[in-house]
Amino acid sequence: MMNREQAEDLKAFEQRLTECVAHIKGQSRKWLALLSMLSICTAAFVINWWMDSTHYETYWDVLVAHKGMVIMTVVLFSFYVCGILDKYTAPQIVTSRCRKVLHDYNMSCDDHGKVILKRPR
Repeated sequence: MMNREQAEDLKAFEQRLTECVAHIKGQSRKWLALLSMLSICTAAFVINWWMDSTHYETYWDVLVAHKGMVIMTVVLFSFYVCGILDKYTAPQIVTSRCRKVLHDYNMSCDDHGKVILKRPR
């Protein structure tokens, strides 16, 4: 059984974890919107490139003719290299790490940061 002080500590931990996960989820939605916009724009430029029936002498001529595709591909690639996927998956990373730590104390947490008490082993 938990005493009153332990219960208050657990409630404070749960509240702080819930606040952190909610804040991170808000930020991850922004990164998802940006990633989606970049992907759609890149796909549109690539489709435009595929539909182009003009014959070019060299590959360099193709790149010069389709500057938008080149720019969007470089931007999308640089965002992936800078870790945009980590920013999008941050809430899942935080909750999974908390589950690993809480497992030692017969607890877990859901995707929103709510603490789940398990039965003693």
